[in-house]
Amino acid sequence: MSTSTGKSGRTRTTATGVTAVPPTDDPDLIRADIAQTRAELGDTVEHLAARADVKTRAKEKVAEVRGQAGQVKDRATDTAQVAVVRAKDAAQVTAVRAREATRRSVGKARQRPAPYVGVLAGLATALAAVLLVRRRRASKPGARLRRWRSR
Repeated sequence: MSTSTGKSGRTRTTATGVTAVPPTDDPDLIRADIAQTRAELGDTVEHLAARADVKTRAKEKVAEVRGQAGQVKDRATDTAQVAVVRAKDAAQVTAVRAREATRRSVGKARQRPAPYVGVLAGLATALAAVLLVRRRRASKPGARLRRWRSR
C-alpha cells in the first residue's frame, strides 16, 4: 500500500502497518521524511544483502551443525558411560553367582566325594595308560624314525 491522503484529508496505512502523515509543503518535513525513508531503505538493503551473502550463511550453518554434532557427541558419551556402569554391575553380579555356584559344587563334593573321586581315578588311569603306550613305542627299534615320519 502506498501512503496518501484522499480528498477527505484522512491518512492511510502503509504495507508495514505505519500510519502515514499527510503530505505537506514544508521543505523541512519533506527532508525529514526523505531521511527516514533512506534509513528504512538502507535497513532493507542490509537485510537483503545479508540473505544473499552465501559465504556468511554457510559459515552460520556450519556453526549450527557443529553445535548439533557436539550435542550428539555429548549424548553418545553419556550413553556410553551408562553402558559401562551397567556392564560393571552385570560383571559383579556374574562373579557373585559364579562364587556361589562354586561353593555349592564344593559343598556337594564334600558331602558325596565318591563320584568325584571315581572321575579323578578314571582320569589318572587314562593318563597312565597313555604314558605306558608311548614308552613301549619309544623302546622298540626304529621308534625315532617313526616319530620323525609321523610329524
